[in-house]
Amino acid sequence: MRFPFTFMGFMALAIGIWVVAYLAVHRTLDPISQDLAAATAVVCFIFAGYVLVRRVTHGPQH
Repeated sequence: MRFPFTFMGFMALAIGIWVVAYLAVHRTLDPISQDLAAATAVVCFIFAGYVLVRRVTHGPQH
């Protein structure tokens, strides 16, 4: 079974964007929560970048 890595890449990108938008609106969070959310967004963007760039450069892997 092939894993849907392209879908996971798009979902990670969407989650990262959502977290950044949430942080932009909710500036009253405590600093630890802001740091954890920002770290989550960074991890999502790194994973999405890796998966989507790999998909574009290598094409579909069957």
